[in-house]
Amino acid sequence: MVSVIIPVYNDEKYLVDCVNSVLNQTYQNLEVILVNDGSTDRSAALCEQLRAQDSRVRVLHKPNGGVGDSRNAGLAMATGELLAFVDNDDRMEPTNLAELVDLMQRHHADVAIGNFYEFVEDKQTFYFRVREEDHYEKVYTPAEWFAEEYNMHFNLS
Repeated sequence: MVSVIIPVYNDEKYLVDCVNSVLNQTYQNLEVILVNDGSTDRSAALCEQLRAQDSRVRVLHKPNGGVGDSRNAGLAMATGELLAFVDNDDRMEPTNLAELVDLMQRHHADVAIGNFYEFVEDKQTFYFRVREEDHYEKVYTPAEWFAEEYNMHFNLS
């Protein structure tokens, strides 16, 4: 099982789309942990609504402590063998989790990292987008990854 941890703070505009994109993954053996970090908008109510609609959704309400604190709180609740972190304004493509789990299994890896598209809503355009010809797979040792992690050539930071 994959535990998908989503810190939530004042994001009523995107939260439902984000969670639904996770729940609609082709990889269905998952739980979604929503950590409401003291939201003052309708985010807390939306978390409860999402929990009522799908038994795979779990919710924790806590005082504001920041994204790191929320992720740690989600880790304490996680029951999956694998973990995924998703931001509350993200949307996942339907096969993202299946692809990451497959990569981990094929390469006997501890971590799988994927890149992203960044859409600028007010301009209705992609700011950053990985094209098909940019796709690659590579297995790194921890030392190699830490040396490469902030190399902006692949925008891995």
